[in-house]
Amino acid sequence: MRAAEQDSGIGLVDDEAQAAVVAAEGIIEKASGGDSGGEFGPVWSDDRVAHLLERLASDFVLDNTYREQHLSLTASENYPSKLVRMLGSGLQGGFYEFAPPYPAEAGEWAFPDSGANASLVGKLTGIGRQLFEAATFDWRPNGGSVAEQAVLLGTCGRGDGFVHFAHKDGGHFALEALAGAAGVNTYHLPMVDRTLLVDVDRLATLCAEHPEIKLVILDQSFKLRWQPLAQIRAALPEGVFLAYDASHDGALIAGGALPQPTLLGADAVHGNTHKTIAGPQKAYIAFRDADHPKLRAVSDWVCPQMQSNSHAELIAPMYVALSEIALYGHDYARQILANSKALAHALHEEGVRVSGESFGFTETHQVHVITGSAADALRLSLGDLAHAGIRTTNIEVPGANGLHGLRLGVQAMTRRGLREAEMREVARLVAKVVLRRAEPTTVRAEVADLLQDHALDRLAYSFDAYVDSPAAARLLGEVFR
Repeated sequence: MRAAEQDSGIGLVDDEAQAAVVAAEGIIEKASGGDSGGEFGPVWSDDRVAHLLERLASDFVLDNTYREQHLSLTASENYPSKLVRMLGSGLQGGFYEFAPPYPAEAGEWAFPDSGANASLVGKLTGIGRQLFEAATFDWRPNGGSVAEQAVLLGTCGRGDGFVHFAHKDGGHFALEALAGAAGVNTYHLPMVDRTLLVDVDRLATLCAEHPEIKLVILDQSFKLRWQPLAQIRAALPEGVFLAYDASHDGALIAGGALPQPTLLGADAVHGNTHKTIAGPQKAYIAFRDADHPKLRAVSDWVCPQMQSNSHAELIAPMYVALSEIALYGHDYARQILANSKALAHALHEEGVRVSGESFGFTETHQVHVITGSAADALRLSLGDLAHAGIRTTNIEVPGANGLHGLRLGVQAMTRRGLREAEMREVARLVAKVVLRRAEPTTVRAEVADLLQDHALDRLAYSFDAYVDSPAAARLLGEVFR
């Protein structure tokens, strides 16, 4: 490892990974060399192709081993099940599919179809509407940022204003620069630092003083609490669009552990599908009302204005991921909440400084640990904890007066089958690194011991148990034929 990388903790590359890169570069160099196959490129021997595939396999071995042996405590990732992963390879690469979530005549964005895409879209939109109590479900956004940016551009024009969480309160990074470029004024939700809740009275005053505000979007990425959505809706002037970003807590909502935003007054709920929902890296926008006057404007910003390709090959894995939520979401969501509370309380008992003691530390999948400066948090997440086999991210902790720390999430380890007892062990291991400065390599061995009975090939709350069934065999036979 290069000294600069070791010192910073950034760009960490181990010897095996570096060797794989060098070998791949050598293959390409040889393939482009003297034994050219003529004008259109080199001749590739069977041995050379086999060698390339072997080196490629070594990258997957490296990644799978890493994931098997690490505690994934990032709040923004999850383990997709085998069917979700494999179905992303299907549909012969994925033909184009552009149909919007509102009635539209066929035009130059319409393509002939075997009928499979339309059938899969029907299944996906049906289950999406069901899980989020919505009248529409637009599966097309290629990420949560696209979804929320489409909401902003579809509801606000030049000179209008929107309100969202400031970064220090957990607001997402994708909106303010776009709003500035589009001539939309940015305002921040007023917060009560002690409770981490929106100050509804001050929000009502803000909207009254700035009648140009057309959108309020609850876009927290650092999220410990459920916000008072019904009261927020009641405080907003008529015509202000209320959007709820469920990127982080989508499975908690769909599983019934948190309330449905659309039933509490949100005009739309949107989010990505790879955090508490263990799907592909896609997103959605679901409207409460199929006749909402902003539906078409928001949808058209998604596609064709922001995207010319919505990656239809991911419709099927997205549907499977939501189907897993429909079947197992009730138990999965409640186990997530039990695990996050167990982790938070155990960390607190170990002496770690955990945010949110006044409300029981957490009401979501996240736990926030306060460590000090930004440099301290970065050193822990990319240095000591990473070397100990504990995967985390560093944040400015909301309500902590500018202090930084770690954002932990339990959803991925819940999928691996960890429950409250194991979460208390996780807390002990985190505390050994964060507080007691234990040698990371010794903790890494304990992490491996903890995870050895929680394999990745049989995830909880998933269809993994059915992968070997005749029905799955028939499906996968079609995927790979």
